[in-house]
Amino acid sequence: MIKIDSSAIKGLEVFLAVIEANGISNAQTLLNKDASAISRSLSALEARLGLTLCERGRQGFRLTPEGQQVADEALKLFASFRSFEHRTESLGGHGSGRLAIGVIDNIIGETRFRLDRAITELGEHFSSALHIDLYVKTPYELEKYLLDKRIDIALGIFERYHDALQYRPIYEELDYLYAAPDNPAARLQVQGVGGERLLNELKHQNFAARNFLNESDIACLGYDLLGDVSYTANLEAIAFLILSGRYVGFMPAQYAAQFVSAGRLVPILAKQIKRGSVMTLAHRKTEEKSRFIIAEALDLLTQTTLAQTDK
Repeated sequence: MIKIDSSAIKGLEVFLAVIEANGISNAQTLLNKDASAISRSLSALEARLGLTLCERGRQGFRLTPEGQQVADEALKLFASFRSFEHRTESLGGHGSGRLAIGVIDNIIGETRFRLDRAITELGEHFSSALHIDLYVKTPYELEKYLLDKRIDIALGIFERYHDALQYRPIYEELDYLYAAPDNPAARLQVQGVGGERLLNELKHQNFAARNFLNESDIACLGYDLLGDVSYTANLEAIAFLILSGRYVGFMPAQYAAQFVSAGRLVPILAKQIKRGSVMTLAHRKTEEKSRFIIAEALDLLTQTTLAQTDK
């Protein structure tokens, strides 16, 4: 019989971190440990379990079938730990404990959702009894973190809704089509060219797109692209591609504003081409009823957004 003590739990935490980082080298920053310490921890866990959990070395990192099963069970184990923490927290009928919030990247410039203001109000509401953890992830990762009970509330753009989660739309983010000034489409627009000629030029441009939008941004153009499409989940990566002059793409107006004001980007046919993305708060179903802190935090986050929108 394998005893699950504090040493085994720490080993499992390291193991899951290595999986998340897709290798020991990548996990060093995540764990704040050097590669040799991580490798020793994995070896000790394998010896304790009597299993080979992963293949690691020059050929790269790969889970064994047994390693995948151990990882699945470890996720369930840590989810159970978090459920225990949440249930015991609720027994007191107050909001003490931890609140983990996840958001998508590059929303810091959004004036309609002031996460910093919301964190301030959460701290004032719950006093020093509340510890807040903050994560920046892709929408897919946010939903996975919610399902694994690693975060409590997520803010993101969710094109499809998961049955186990509750969603609360809070505001619409406007995206415009941008290009660098030296891009052919941007040069034509500066010259006063519009209509079919400019649209035809756009069809031949390479396009940078956020992969979690499921091509809804491309579809809103209303025509087939003839250039290459580069997909990424990271908004900053899209900005680099567009700033290079070789790509055009949609970006939120609040994020692109810094580059537009600096003359590094121009919106293309802004009156004609734009799209909206619904920013949504997500959390596990019914948890706002079982955990006082979730209900209060959701209300505060929503109220903060409404207050900023009204200004």
